[in-house]
Amino acid sequence: MRPRVFRTLFLLLICPWAVAPPPAVANPTRAVFDTDRLLAYIQSENREEPLLLLNDGTGEFDPRLNQANRDYLNENNGLLAQIQERLAAAKVSWRLAGSSKRLLVVPEKREEYAVLFEQYCRESVAYALAVTQLPNPYAAIATLREPPATPAVSAAQGVTAYVVHNIADEYIEEYLFFDQANDQTMIKIKLSNRVFTGRIGSYTSRLTFGEQQHIEFVHDPYTLWQNSAKNPVNVLVAPVEETLHIDLRAATESAIRQTLRQAPPRNLDEVRQVVDEWMAVEEAIVGGLVARLMPDIFARLLSGPLQKEMTESLAQRQVHAQYRYLEQGVRLVGELGVRPAIELYTSEPARFRQMVQSAEIAASL
Repeated sequence: MRPRVFRTLFLLLICPWAVAPPPAVANPTRAVFDTDRLLAYIQSENREEPLLLLNDGTGEFDPRLNQANRDYLNENNGLLAQIQERLAAAKVSWRLAGSSKRLLVVPEKREEYAVLFEQYCRESVAYALAVTQLPNPYAAIATLREPPATPAVSAAQGVTAYVVHNIADEYIEEYLFFDQANDQTMIKIKLSNRVFTGRIGSYTSRLTFGEQQHIEFVHDPYTLWQNSAKNPVNVLVAPVEETLHIDLRAATESAIRQTLRQAPPRNLDEVRQVVDEWMAVEEAIVGGLVARLMPDIFARLLSGPLQKEMTESLAQRQVHAQYRYLEQGVRLVGELGVRPAIELYTSEPARFRQMVQSAEIAASL
């Protein structure tokens, strides 16, 4: 029996609540960046080329996009008629010959912006790690200008954070069409779906659930931080938010493993439900920490406030199910404090989950 793979892509979490700042860090940096200059770069024209291939998932199958391609073929009578005419066939059949999913990025070519934003990333991450006392998960933080000469191969050696201008997913399928009565002659059709995702930060884990309930987690050795967006807060929060996701992922995975062992799933959908639930809990702890950290980071590193942009960012995320525990998470971290919240999540994730699921429990702390 081949292992079944469930992939989850953990997206950027933005939590711009104004709350009490965390404890002060010795010798803080203040207003080192020209806010207007930084925001002008972030909000400048969003470029969609040149594209660099960062990851090629040959053989990777996407059921949702496959169905979209099948619908396109079934509805495109003109294309099917042309294929039938070229094959001189009374009836035409077709089959999927191969699929792949590729991760494409647009590199940042503006040297001034690359240097400016990379410095902001390093300083915001350094401050967040100092306050949270979490380990530095990075082997490197670097602006991606060209395809990596020697891509990182293992997250155990440290995660590489690549700053890029834009991110796109491309899903490609190849179909073979042939005469039902004679399959010696075939016509190959390639369908490609390319989508600029709009995600500002991403860090991917894959869960393999195989025979005898064997569970394994595999991590990408890199994270991507997009440096362009209509709302600049989304970009400025990404380095801190993704750092928290990476450092807290082990606790989330431990909780997923424990949940699946206590109630073995009957099918892949039940695995997805468990992962989705714990992802929402991870978003809650990360969101609460972001809410505590970012106001002070902005005050220390930028020369102007971003309250309007922070409010807009919050409103944009209220409709997404993955943030269903976000308000409770902000409240809980606010009540507990930064370090106690982290200690609770890493030592007793089930208890943290119970608390964020209940506003009353969070209010009673």
